[in-house]
Amino acid sequence: MMKIIFVCTGNTCRSPLAESYAKTQYDALDVVFESRGLMVHSGGVNSISQAIVERESLVAPSTPEPLTKADVEEALLLVMTDVHKRLVKEQFPSADVQMISEFAVGYQEDVVDPYGGSMEHYERTFIQLKGFIDKFKF
Repeated sequence: MMKIIFVCTGNTCRSPLAESYAKTQYDALDVVFESRGLMVHSGGVNSISQAIVERESLVAPSTPEPLTKADVEEALLLVMTDVHKRLVKEQFPSADVQMISEFAVGYQEDVVDPYGGSMEHYERTFIQLKGFIDKFKF
């Protein structure tokens, strides 16, 4: 069984949206989707991201958690930005890590961080994530 973990900074905005959408989109496949963060603080998924998950009737994301060595050993990591990719590689040199854009379409494009923005910012990020996730090939 393939396991994919979406990784962003705090595991509260982008990666939970990606996890929820992928779980919903590919529910019939033998693929496990989760999400993690590089700097996770206490608290849940961002309220605007959660509102999008609910509005779109998506599968709920997991509770925010930090990326661990065990995660790295058992999953393909799909990160949101080139900076995330470099940070993961610095901490876990053997990690199988790609930017979500690389996995989806073969080129590097950062996923915009909506943190601190309006619903419109989160919507743009969600549309960007959907565009990549819809192009996944298993």
